[in-house]
Amino acid sequence: MELTEKVLALPTDERVILAQCVWDSMEYFIDPEIEKAWMDDTEKRWQEIEQGRVQCISAKEVMKKARASLNK
Repeated sequence: MELTEKVLALPTDERVILAQCVWDSMEYFIDPEIEKAWMDDTEKRWQEIEQGRVQCISAKEVMKKARASLNK
């Protein structure tokens, strides 16, 4: 089993912890202003999802639509 498959097989809470650990290990590469902008945008998007103002679309569906639009 590949690493990606192993990670995706983890429970959601463990994937979140792992993602945060990986993110933290790369922190020194990120400009603090850019990180703040990303965090602000992430929080805004999360609130939109929580409030039902936007609908989530799976990555698979996004890629399917993108490929279809490129094939037109």
